[in-house]
Amino acid sequence: MIKVLGRIAALTAVYLLALTSLAPGDVVVGVVLGGLVVAAGSWIRIPTGASDRPPGAGWTRRLAGVPALVLGTVVDMVTESWQIAGYCLRGRLPSPGLVELPIPKPTSGSAAAWAIRVGLAPASVVVEVDDDRGTLLVHVPDARDPDAVRRAQLDSYVRRQARVFP
Repeated sequence: MIKVLGRIAALTAVYLLALTSLAPGDVVVGVVLGGLVVAAGSWIRIPTGASDRPPGAGWTRRLAGVPALVLGTVVDMVTESWQIAGYCLRGRLPSPGLVELPIPKPTSGSAAAWAIRVGLAPASVVVEVDDDRGTLLVHVPDARDPDAVRRAQLDSYVRRQARVFP
């Protein structure tokens, strides 16, 4: 029951943030919409006997990784903003191109979260998420060394995101 209420509260908070309103009517609508989404999600979910989560991926461990994820994403955004500003001031990009990144654990939630996090930084744009092959196709401003891009992105994934979204 606590999980359900937490999900409804989180969805309501996102709804209110999108509206930038705390009017009582908006809060009621947010709670109703959040409840409908949670109810629809539990109705649609197909129950499975085995969990696809790795051992030790409990909610407390995941929650403990959130500060590193948030701060790491902010660091990536600032670093890549600085990088793009340098490219703009110089007047050209070194060698833009597409790089295919392997997703360490091809689960749709982890891949979607990684794609969103990579896309938040201004230097990289996720072009495609291929769950079947377990890859992300990312456009980067400097694709001269695709292996270096892969190493940097995978290192960022492992250090910042893997604990929160296994």
